Amino acid sequence: MQVRKSLFNLTFKALVESFKVESMEKVASMLLRDYDLHKRTGYPGSISVPKRDAARQIIKDIEKAGRFPDLVIKLIDIHTNGYMGRNYTIHYLKNILNDIKEQGLIFDPEYKIFMEDPAARRTRNWGALRQGEEYIITFLRLDIVGNSQLVRKYPPDIIDRTYSGLRKIVQDAIDRRNGRIWNWEGDGGLVAFCFSKKNMQATLSAVNILHELFIFNQTGCELEKPLRLRIAIHSGPYEYSPNEEDLNKSETVKKAVLIENKYTQPNTVTVSNMVSIALDKLLLQQFKPIDVDIRTKYYNYSLEWEH
Repeated sequence: MQVRKSLFNLTFKALVESFKVESMEKVASMLLRDYDLHKRTGYPGSISVPKRDAARQIIKDIEKAGRFPDLVIKLIDIHTNGYMGRNYTIHYLKNILNDIKEQGLIFDPEYKIFMEDPAARRTRNWGALRQGEEYIITFLRLDIVGNSQLVRKYPPDIIDRTYSGLRKIVQDAIDRRNGRIWNWEGDGGLVAFCFSKKNMQATLSAVNILHELFIFNQTGCELEKPLRLRIAIHSGPYEYSPNEEDLNKSETVKKAVLIENKYTQPNTVTVSNMVSIALDKLLLQQFKPIDVDIRTKYYNYSLEWEH
């Protein structure tokens, strides 16, 4: 996040008008370990640091450490819940959030994190995930059935148009639900969901893809036979990294691939038990249980004609 002059000034006024110097320093200490305001400003310990100098130094130090979003999140928390049994009104907080929104970032109150506004831009990490930190990610794994045979049978231009059509179906489905494509190869891809009912969003995306693929096969597919997919969804911990090798090493990703390979038939969607527990009951009723072992069930969805 860029701390432009207007944002710096708003935050400066918020600290000065909302806190005493001692409270400012405590807030800074929550974000910067062993923070010493006197040492940072150069004032002797016997002299109180002026409010304006304290606020200016704290913001500069937090910005330099790359923790400015965390400062605003902390101010939101203090404004909402108070601090050490005392209520606080953080002045200019709405203005600060509006300034940040102009930079394409919005605050997610559920996860208490700033993320990119999907109406403004879409990046792999939602503008929020930090490399090396662990998150619970829901992965949607999809695989084109018989890809090798299709590539050998059809000319490259037909394959390119067909797979481009599929890619658009996937992109449209996940864009509406704040998903991100993390890997896309000739035979399929991997989509990630991280916020706001991620298991529901991933599952609805998968069902949407399956329905749109059916229409595509009837109206726009140039192959002699319908294009078929296997889709699996699994959720679990992932230490964020933009590196493809790290993605392939993830146990959560490996589990999603295993479910797709072993427990998913062509043109169906299989969700793991970690995903199914978070689904709306009416949605889950559309899935059929799959016995994995004595304690584990997966659930599978397929398009079926009514009799």
